[in-house]
Amino acid sequence: MKRFLLILLSPFLLIGQNYTQEFEPLFESKNYDQAVQKLEAYLVESPQNLELLERIGDAYGFQSDWNKAASKYKQLIDLESTNADYHFKYGGVLGKLAKDGPKLNAIGLISNVKVSFLKAAQLNPKHINVRWALVELYTQLPGFLGGSYKKAISYADELEQLSKVNGYFAKAYVYEDSDQGTQAKIYYKLGLENVVELNCFQSNPSNSSHFRSHNNLVHFLIAKASAIHNTQYTIGQRYIQTFIDFKSSKDSKPLESAYVLQAQLFRLQDKIPQALSSIESALQEMPGFKPALKEKQLILLRKP
Repeated sequence: MKRFLLILLSPFLLIGQNYTQEFEPLFESKNYDQAVQKLEAYLVESPQNLELLERIGDAYGFQSDWNKAASKYKQLIDLESTNADYHFKYGGVLGKLAKDGPKLNAIGLISNVKVSFLKAAQLNPKHINVRWALVELYTQLPGFLGGSYKKAISYADELEQLSKVNGYFAKAYVYEDSDQGTQAKIYYKLGLENVVELNCFQSNPSNSSHFRSHNNLVHFLIAKASAIHNTQYTIGQRYIQTFIDFKSSKDSKPLESAYVLQAQLFRLQDKIPQALSSIESALQEMPGFKPALKEKQLILLRKP
């Protein structure tokens, strides 16, 4: 009887065994094509395996294949409707579809994005990333689609109750976007002063699990705070490099902006060769990028 049960369970045991051995290295190396092939093959044997469906959805998301990612996340919600992460991820890819797809579809999709994010927030009152998503959503949406700085700040308040450093940087993000530079600078400073709360700076650099648990935007904003206040360059450089290392299609900040910020931090430390190298990386990502060209001029003025 035990042998019979083992035979029945073997496909599921194999999935669990191969999950870490096969899928994680492929995700780490960003080999999403191969990851999808392997995951889809396993899914044929276990079509309702939640872990497989989520990982395939993630892989499609990293490939910017938002329709396929949305399909997988929707299957997850249908199978387990009380999982906040599934609603959060589904809302995220719908947001990408709204941004990158036909404008006529955007209004309906944005409504579904809000529903998904709000459902995730309701299901998990301590879900930091979905509250960050709501901050970004209400900050970036135009008013006629429901954008509201007031609502964005309300979710930043919720973030601050869960994590001071996340709340501070969320407020800096909103105030900067709404042209309230003085307020933004205050919260950038508060965030930088409390960055140790993230438990990353003292962590083992070879262990990326701490960094991966955060919204990558936070890493960008920490580095920006360092540049704005002209202090704590070691922290700033570490976090902007983290943003670059973990940059994916899911991030709202473009890679060229990250390289410009990295260059700025190098310039402030008079590390001119490194600053020029970062600027060239920015211009390689987007030739003619105006912020990069402006920063390059400032760097060249400091060149011996």
